[in-house]
Amino acid sequence: MSKNILLFTDSLSLPRSQPENCSFSNTWPELLRKNGYSVCQIAIGGATSTELLKQTFYFQSPKSEFDYVIIQSGIVDCTPRFAGKNELKVIKSIPFLGKYLLQTLNKQWVRNLRHITYVKPSKFKKNLQQFIDLFPTSKVLFLSILPANSDYEKKVGGIAKRIAQYNSILLETGSVIDLSGIESSGIMSDFHHLNEKGHAYVLQCILQKLNGHGEL
Repeated sequence: MSKNILLFTDSLSLPRSQPENCSFSNTWPELLRKNGYSVCQIAIGGATSTELLKQTFYFQSPKSEFDYVIIQSGIVDCTPRFAGKNELKVIKSIPFLGKYLLQTLNKQWVRNLRHITYVKPSKFKKNLQQFIDLFPTSKVLFLSILPANSDYEKKVGGIAKRIAQYNSILLETGSVIDLSGIESSGIMSDFHHLNEKGHAYVLQCILQKLNGHGEL
């Protein structure tokens, strides 16, 4: 029975202490291990798909050792921003005024005006295809981006539309594990990260997909 899984994720697979607590033992990668899978986890908080793709360098053996490669990425890529990553670094480096500028510019009207995302849709699609191409002997699976509830939309206008757009790209490009059925009670109060209930839900969605491929 195939059991080796390689994960590339942003912070959504990691434990957290804020805004609420979720321990390591209750994260979905650790729950996968408890279900008998051997899991190698590459997780970088705040990483885009472009940044996660760079980590594949360490796993490019002639034949993949992994039966499955699971990627959880997209929310960092698609979220509407008031500034790009390089711009943020410049603003934060300004003595005394940096913090004030961040608070002043981080407004909905600025996001609407600038239409910035860290990874454009066309680049996101290329990144996904590259993950697939780099692991030709593994089954590559993508987790869909968690849905945005009405409170998240109020906080970051346009986030629901962006998530739908990038989830469509995921569906067009690869094999997707659908997380759209998650309840708001499974997501922390920042509308973004998973709590214990959410991690358990993700685990069940993954196991259902693996069952469909003859697993367990």
